[in-house]
Amino acid sequence: MSAETVDQKERESRRAERSRRSERDDRDDDDRDDRPRKRRVEEEPTPVVSGRFLIAAGLVLAMVVIPLSQLGSWLEPKDPTVPQPSTWTVGSRATVAITLITADYNLLSCASDKTFKAPEGSAPKPVEYHCAYKSESEPWPRDPSAPLDDNKLNVIQPYRTWLNNQLILVGGLWATPQLALRLHSEPAAGIDKEKLARFVVECDVTFIAKMDGVKLRWGPGQWVPPDMAPMLAHPNSCKITEQ
Repeated sequence: MSAETVDQKERESRRAERSRRSERDDRDDDDRDDRPRKRRVEEEPTPVVSGRFLIAAGLVLAMVVIPLSQLGSWLEPKDPTVPQPSTWTVGSRATVAITLITADYNLLSCASDKTFKAPEGSAPKPVEYHCAYKSESEPWPRDPSAPLDDNKLNVIQPYRTWLNNQLILVGGLWATPQLALRLHSEPAAGIDKEKLARFVVECDVTFIAKMDGVKLRWGPGQWVPPDMAPMLAHPNSCKITEQ
């Protein structure tokens, strides 16, 4: 065998060996690709509590704790006087809070043929209270000597107390200074009553009578009997507390 033939066979042998190695490497790569790979688990950063979160948490805690503590009762605003009708007696005094709109001046009325005198010394001249109507169909006759606009100084009207909705009759309420000013600064004529601002007036009153057999009207419509035995009060002084 010639040297040239031997060299050719060696070259072919080396090429075959390289081919076999290449095939093995390809198979190894395929096997590695088929093996499940481990995923790298990234640790999440520890959350940091921000200042805003702490403030919000503190406010929520305060809203829960303060009302349950004595501090909550100390901070809570006090309601105005809540009258107890069981304590109202003729000749006694009390402070009552009444809810109103200026339209009530013309809307609220009562019917009775009885008259009631105001307490002695309560006015420069004696005041005699009466309802706007003697009966359901007969208005009370107007005193010709009375001024044309006296803010219903002598007229009894029905009202409801603030918070506990108790019935009370008051004579000449709109003639007291603060209510007279409110009535003339906020006239209700031609204005939808729903658009009028409701307010609360707190009055020191003297009870002068229990009105039996009276009929009430809370606006245009039918007369109705009272839902409780109504007491008539004279306003000694009044002040507007809520607007």
